[in-house]
Amino acid sequence: MTEYTKGLCDFITNLKFEHLAPELTDKAKKLTLHVVGAALSGRTLPTAVSARTAARAVVGTQADLMSTMWGESGKVPMHGAVMANATAADTLDWEDCSFTGHPSAHLISVSMAMTEAMHLTGKDYITAVIGGFEIYQRVACYIQPTLDYDTTKYGWGLGSWQIFASAAPAGKLLNCNADQFNLLLGATGCSTPVVNAILALQGSDFYHLQYAITGLTGTMLAGMAKRNELDNIYNIMDGESGYPMMMRGFANEGWIDRNLGTEYLFGQLLLKHWPANMWIQTPLDCLDHLKTEHGFNAEDIEEIFMTPTYEERDKFSWDGYASCRDAQFSVPYCLAAYLLRGEPGANWYRADGLDDKELLEMASRVKLDPDRLQTLPEAFKMFTEGSFPTTGMRVTLKDGQQFEVTLPFPKGHPQNPFDWEDVEQTFRSGARAVNLPEDKIQRFIDLCKKIDQLDDMSQLAECLSL
Repeated sequence: MTEYTKGLCDFITNLKFEHLAPELTDKAKKLTLHVVGAALSGRTLPTAVSARTAARAVVGTQADLMSTMWGESGKVPMHGAVMANATAADTLDWEDCSFTGHPSAHLISVSMAMTEAMHLTGKDYITAVIGGFEIYQRVACYIQPTLDYDTTKYGWGLGSWQIFASAAPAGKLLNCNADQFNLLLGATGCSTPVVNAILALQGSDFYHLQYAITGLTGTMLAGMAKRNELDNIYNIMDGESGYPMMMRGFANEGWIDRNLGTEYLFGQLLLKHWPANMWIQTPLDCLDHLKTEHGFNAEDIEEIFMTPTYEERDKFSWDGYASCRDAQFSVPYCLAAYLLRGEPGANWYRADGLDDKELLEMASRVKLDPDRLQTLPEAFKMFTEGSFPTTGMRVTLKDGQQFEVTLPFPKGHPQNPFDWEDVEQTFRSGARAVNLPEDKIQRFIDLCKKIDQLDDMSQLAECLSL
């Protein structure tokens, strides 16, 4: 029998900050600034509000371990902060994207809440974020479906394996030993939400609210593992009755132990430039490039033509969109929101604007190439191999002028990475949206740049309290 589970447990329990290359720790700092900014921007949308309400109802208002609910006054129980902040981080679909989902909504929210409440160091935080990602990503890659699997009909488990991005950093921060971590992985696998298609088919915003539930569950299981309250669920990544069988039988050999400890998949993480689905990042970059260079406005545009057509991202209806998630996955909607709604943020997806006639009229001018279809399985395969689908765009103005651009990578891709100015922009946008005082905004930015020098992470998180 394989020893994949043991290998993961040995890796995460032995991982030290000193093992991490400077470019990885720098990316973790940038990711922190970016994810928190995305969370602050999205906190007014219904799913984020619901998560805060649920956190207070389920976890209460007092506990031994207290953390900041970002953009609120005072502190709440640590598990409640995880629920609220994780959901807010995903609500705008703006945080990150690996080729398996959006792990940083949990990695950052869990690790910040726990290091704040437990007064741990910045090095502890960064080690948990990067180590937690390695566990999450290797498990998620291990059980990815094959290219011929019909995700539209049977679902894609983004909301399923996401729980490992909560449990893994939590277990590391609690200093679980290898045996406890083995049981933690077993309990996490057994607590995985089912793979489903109904969220996508019905455009449900529960897609984002899942992060409150899996964030709470994964963190809770780590505590149980540390207190030795788990038993007889060892080696879940091994054997014919293990996690691959539970997740519809897929087992991609070579991923779960691929150069474990020497190759860090964290370096391949994509940070999103826009609050939209990952396959709409390059189309938005194209439009932003053309508008910035040529200075046209929405009312000047006759047509926007884009190639290729991304599978399941072409939705348009004069009836509007059913939810925030529904709109975030539509190229026509997102391009129209960029042109009409101003600075990226919650304003792009306010509930009373999903059927706005002016926006829908603009979206109707977006034409997608009928002769070139980019399937999602092939797009993900390209991303996994270090590439990305190239996107071309032509904007035709009412006066007959035409402007064209072709981009191979979206901003934030490892081949086109963010710099500090990019992540500061995301954070400042979110901080302004919640009226965070300027002195706290600047202090948070300054502290993010030197997280590894912090002896107590609470000073970073407390910058986010009003």
